[in-house]
Amino acid sequence: MENNSELYTYQILSNAKKNYSVPLSSYQYYVYNKFYIDLNNKNYIDIDSISPSSPNQELVFLGERVTKFQHNKKYGNKNIIIADQVSGLKEPFYELFGEQMLYDKIPDILTDNFFSYNFKLVDSITYNNNKIFIISFGSKRNLLINGSNGLLYIDSKNYNIVKYSGTVYNQNFTRYFELNWAKFKDFWYLKSCINKIKFNNIDFSKFLDKKFKSPKLIITPWIIIESSTLNFTDTETDNRNDFKGYTYELEQNFNKDTEVKISPFRSKPLNFAEKQTYSSTTSIFDFYPIERKVRTYLALKEGKLSLGEFDLSLLNFLSYNDYEGFRFQIGGKTNYKFSQNYSLHGYTGLGSKDSSFKGNIGIDLYVNKKNDGKLSIDTYSDVNPFSTDFYRNSETILESKKNLNFIQNNIFYNYRKGEISYKQDFFEKFSTTFILNYSNQKTNYSYIYKNFSTKHWYHNFTTSFQINYSPFCEYLMTPIGKLTIKDKPIHFNFNYTKGWKGIGGDFNYNKFDFSSDISIKNQWGISHLYLNSGYISGKTVLWNLYGSFGNAKNANTILKRFSVKGYDSFETLLPGEFFADKFIAFFFIHKFKDIPLWGNENISISLLYNGLLGNIQNKNLHSLIDFKTPSNYYQELGIEFNHIIYYFGLGFYYRIGAYNYDKPDRNMFIKLTFNLF
Repeated sequence: MENNSELYTYQILSNAKKNYSVPLSSYQYYVYNKFYIDLNNKNYIDIDSISPSSPNQELVFLGERVTKFQHNKKYGNKNIIIADQVSGLKEPFYELFGEQMLYDKIPDILTDNFFSYNFKLVDSITYNNNKIFIISFGSKRNLLINGSNGLLYIDSKNYNIVKYSGTVYNQNFTRYFELNWAKFKDFWYLKSCINKIKFNNIDFSKFLDKKFKSPKLIITPWIIIESSTLNFTDTETDNRNDFKGYTYELEQNFNKDTEVKISPFRSKPLNFAEKQTYSSTTSIFDFYPIERKVRTYLALKEGKLSLGEFDLSLLNFLSYNDYEGFRFQIGGKTNYKFSQNYSLHGYTGLGSKDSSFKGNIGIDLYVNKKNDGKLSIDTYSDVNPFSTDFYRNSETILESKKNLNFIQNNIFYNYRKGEISYKQDFFEKFSTTFILNYSNQKTNYSYIYKNFSTKHWYHNFTTSFQINYSPFCEYLMTPIGKLTIKDKPIHFNFNYTKGWKGIGGDFNYNKFDFSSDISIKNQWGISHLYLNSGYISGKTVLWNLYGSFGNAKNANTILKRFSVKGYDSFETLLPGEFFADKFIAFFFIHKFKDIPLWGNENISISLLYNGLLGNIQNKNLHSLIDFKTPSNYYQELGIEFNHIIYYFGLGFYYRIGAYNYDKPDRNMFIKLTFNLF
């Protein structure tokens, strides 16, 4: 440990809980954010179609925001955005409102990346009658190309960070940063933070609108982000009503009279250039379609393409399963530009194998916006794999990934149904849904229930109650709907479904489902556990029970069994191999930290272990070719090498335990992994 510098950094970590944990039962403060783009260093080449203002007159882009933060030990946190103004935007980017632009309490050079830096004690000073150690740090590798260096100012008495400044640089940009902490009673909080990012020369002409013919603009832009914490007090905030609703909220008229609301929080008045930027009748968005492109990017990131008042779904445009073949589907929903009180949605799909059209049409009524209340009415005519109630018009990337589980599956059933549902957040962390469902169901597969024919249509009338609990998620309610600001992946889901016989239905049964999805970051990487379980009492057809656990391809050799990895499914289990009316399954995967290969390329290695246990009563009621129950605990192991080539990798999976085959090669499966999201 050179000059005890590393000892001091260890002391920071060991004293972190004492120094940075707030002991107050109640406190509040305000955060002022300022962000702008400066193109002082620009060269125009053959660009006579644009006459920009002088950089001395205005900035390219300027925005400010003030957020009020409240904490109560009993009621939790509340963030209220009281004012927000941005030059040139036609409407706010609500997706960015959760960004506080502040750093973690402890810099990552002292936690995750500690061993990637060299530390050296270089000086000491006296500040506010306290001795302050100054420690320099620098990257151990790629110092000239990609790296970071700077200074840590550490209080010698309490070993807390007083100041943290430095430079991060690579081939694309250089970032200068400075963070300062202040003391309030017996703990420290982040008082201010500034980032100045200088990009290397960029030809901005490719971002120009098509109406500007062959312009060329070489720029060296600076992006400056400033944040400061003000008016930190331990004022009692025990009014429960102050903490109702979601963690993040927009104050009514947050974008009105913004100058009056923001000016008291500025450390200095706006200068001439900044005033000109706000008052100018033209902006960068008039010449460069940045706003449109950013909004398009945000929409594509969610798997949709916004076409005026309609959002076209891209997540379900093309998929494959062994029953339908290639499934082509087009659909989407109207957005808030069409109406802020309701949305029309639907889709139509066609399979290359079964050559039959499927579809859905429905309406969502936003009846309780304050609590994200939504009343939905839908009709469907479609197909699904046995034992799944998969919504074929996925609205999230997570839902669409489940299509990967059905690639090798050809055991499907047809359904025509009408459904009424109501979803609402009675509490911020709890989302509840009530569903009334009537459907006609049949299968073209060689399956017989009791003594009915294989072509028999069954009638199923059910009511369902669902609860989703996400204890660490934080949300923001906006005019365009609820947005997830922070999503720590710890989720719990419960579902109860009752089948009613005699009220238009053929089956009387009770179905209980529980699942949990937990990810934990640790010093070795990220550990993820998905637990899924269910129990059914009563009698119903096989596709209303549990099954379709696996997505393995049935073939004689390892190479012929090559396919694509699924999502939370068994990689060595055939789709229709097991069915059950009670089961428990878990999927454990640990992803190690990325291993650098060459340049900026990294490979990711993951280990996994999956298990399944279940059984079935009244098996004699069901006639299906060669299906079993997982009564002897099914197990498999796997190792994955992800991002070998871009987003693609390879996974190797092996069936072990009670269902292990005598020939080792029959237990081995190799699959393509795909990790874009």
